Amino acid sequence: MIISIEELPESRIAYFRNLGEYGEKQNRELMGSFKNWAQLNGVFDNSTILGIPQDNPEVTPKEKCRYDVCVIIDKDFNVAKPAQDGKFYGGKYAVFLLDHTKEAISEFWSNIFIEIEKNNLLIREQPIVERYTSQMIDNHLCEILFPIK
Repeated sequence: MIISIEELPESRIAYFRNLGEYGEKQNRELMGSFKNWAQLNGVFDNSTILGIPQDNPEVTPKEKCRYDVCVIIDKDFNVAKPAQDGKFYGGKYAVFLLDHTKEAISEFWSNIFIEIEKNNLLIREQPIVERYTSQMIDNHLCEILFPIK
């Protein structure tokens, strides 16, 4: 597994939120609605899209789990409803590039904590982030970003 380390800046975001159990169907529907909104508002092409599960489903009741799909926007951008205006806090991340397939993601989650330990990475208390660009989406790729110290 290839790991790169990035320091991400604090950024303004526009986001859609799903409240409820995490799942492929819910995430796909949310992402579809969000992509339509982003295209209509001129922020989809050449953008960075983030998927952020805000809660740990082992601790948070499934009906209260929050999943946000976001796009990084300029400070002057007018966020039109139903999107919400927010902030991505940034920081240092271990970045893993992988195929955006069910099999690759499942394998990633099966091995990730071994890789983190093997590379002596210390996790900080921020959500794990999925990152996509339009070029990555076209090539069926995604990145998983682990917040590290």
